Amino acid sequence: MKTNKKFLFWALFVLFLLFELIVGKQGLYNLWELRKEKILYTKKLNSLKEKNEGLMKEVERLRNDPEYIEAVIKREMKMVRHNEIIIYFKD
Repeated sequence: MKTNKKFLFWALFVLFLLFELIVGKQGLYNLWELRKEKILYTKKLNSLKEKNEGLMKEVERLRNDPEYIEAVIKREMKMVRHNEIIIYFKD
């Protein structure tokens, strides 16, 4: 009878440890979720790096390229030079 109780105790203890290993706060499921989150943040970081590079290139062009500055002013502020004419087309 004592061996059955000992066996039951150890079996429950091992089951509890397995449960904690899989579902616990520092278990395998949590590790899997953290890895998925790491992949997501890595993708976001790479996207932000690409966007940052594009913005740095644009800043460099705005500092050094007068033609680009003029194009941006025309596009963003809808301004024209003194001798230019704007023609609007109906869709």
